[in-house]
Amino acid sequence: MGQGVCPLGSLTRGNGMNEQGHIYFQNAIIIEKAKRMLTLKSLKMKAFTWIESLYDQYSINSFTGNHAAYFKLDGFADEPEVYIHFTDAGLDFGYEAVQWNGPIPAPVPGIYTKHSLSWKEVQSLNREEQQDVMLELLLKTINTRKRQYRKCQFCGEKVAKEHRFDNDTCHGCASRQFGVVY
Repeated sequence: MGQGVCPLGSLTRGNGMNEQGHIYFQNAIIIEKAKRMLTLKSLKMKAFTWIESLYDQYSINSFTGNHAAYFKLDGFADEPEVYIHFTDAGLDFGYEAVQWNGPIPAPVPGIYTKHSLSWKEVQSLNREEQQDVMLELLLKTINTRKRQYRKCQFCGEKVAKEHRFDNDTCHGCASRQFGVVY
């Protein structure tokens, strides 16, 4: 870049930018930083928006019955889901995954609750605090689930632990590479 040339155009005077060019350049930097922050925080923002939608669908403080709401991890591996399960005792945060119990020819569904929040705890908070706690527990559950994925050494796909032969090999590649029969 030559001396006195603005990286965003030709808004220069003498050896540097004029004031308008400097402001334009600063604004462009701020916009780029904001874009990066949005990308980094998009999962958190999606999760928060989803939690807000639960408030529109359900009366969180006076909920009765049994219901689960699922949050899909769009764009991650096989797009697993985590849940918030509304129970008589409170809110459970977790995920569902299959279990392979020995030589059983088919997987068995498994439910993994990672965090719980009692109705007493929920009702002691105002709506904003409730949403913050729910978001925190949901994000912890998401991170727990995401950490269970590893890249297969053969196909390169991110695969959950319940679909891996070992830490480095998915079931499909174990069958092709090692002759494992499932």
